[in-house]
Amino acid sequence: LSFTPPAAASGGGVKKPSSLAAGALAPGGTQVLPVESDWGRKVDSLSSDGSSSTPQEEARARLQLARKNNFYALTTQADLESLLQEVSETGGVLVVDYFASWCRACRRLLSQVHKIAEEGRFREVIFASIDFEHCRELVKAKKVSKLPTLEIYRGDELRQRWSGASKDRLLNRLGTEMGETGPDVAQPKTMTQSV
Repeated sequence: LSFTPPAAASGGGVKKPSSLAAGALAPGGTQVLPVESDWGRKVDSLSSDGSSSTPQEEARARLQLARKNNFYALTTQADLESLLQEVSETGGVLVVDYFASWCRACRRLLSQVHKIAEEGRFREVIFASIDFEHCRELVKAKKVSKLPTLEIYRGDELRQRWSGASKDRLLNRLGTEMGETGPDVAQPKTMTQSV
């Protein structure tokens, strides 16, 4: 994979996804949203040898990447609505993390959210991040006043919203939405040895 940092891609701003990638449809008719790989770097070219690819190859590679990944970087209200529609159709859970790159607590929580998204028990949950600096209109529309702010949706219904960088709070609330209960919701499942 080849990545281009936003500053290098577009003179200091975030690189917008190509219309082909933004309009690509996955099986079942759901729109594939731009996938953010790591700290603000958008997927630029998906060929492994660094050569440019055809639009069809790029769309196919984006679809493959999106199918393996349950984490999205949203940039517009339309992106959020599209993802909420997809989650609503499946009856799934969506976690949205509003963050800013200059906020240390936000960066720490975002890193933890990425790790949570990779855990097996959360593979069916959709996670999304919204960068305050690059999505001010969306942040303003959602009336986010503190960072980091997290939202949990079940379907298209906002079920929980709070500010703060507590991973344990996120895991407990996410466990509640997923129907898990008990003191071990926030802890990884491990074997214990009795004495």
